[in-house]
Amino acid sequence: MNGESCVQQAYESILRGDFEAAAEWFERAVEAEPDNPSYYYKGSITLARSGKLPLALDYAKRAVELAPGEPAYELQLRMLRSRLRIAEARELLSANPPRTEPAIGLLKEAFRLDPLAADARLLLGIAYRMRGEYGRSIEALREALQLNPQYEEARRLLREVRSERRRTLKQLYDPINHKRDR
Repeated sequence: MNGESCVQQAYESILRGDFEAAAEWFERAVEAEPDNPSYYYKGSITLARSGKLPLALDYAKRAVELAPGEPAYELQLRMLRSRLRIAEARELLSANPPRTEPAIGLLKEAFRLDPLAADARLLLGIAYRMRGEYGRSIEALREALQLNPQYEEARRLLREVRSERRRTLKQLYDPINHKRDR
């Protein structure tokens, strides 16, 4: 079977919702025509949607190697690299204790790679919240909402962070609390 026939089978699998089969068909297309960058590119999209980020990244890199300067391939590679940084940052923030400093660095790199990555901004808001940097947290969460106005988690977190900041400021500047501290 030639590469194009395999790609057609992959698309049919996608239409049926069988992304595992689609990934296998893209792998066969690549095996049939290993120098065809479009097969790697198309395969990387399907693999990424299937949660196979490392393999999707390998496919995207190969597409760029075979067709340097192709904007769609380069964009796909940057977006996948961004998603990888976001995943790494998520793990760091989930650690006990959370490792906010390296996570923030990864998230900033994710922004550089994909300026439309709302998830990166959401996680940045969470990282700043963990550090008690409420102003920065609010800014990052607002940016996430600008990128995706339907992002309910960002909206919820923004309300929570604003409330935490008000409570913290009230405790710091409440005259009754100041009298008790003296």
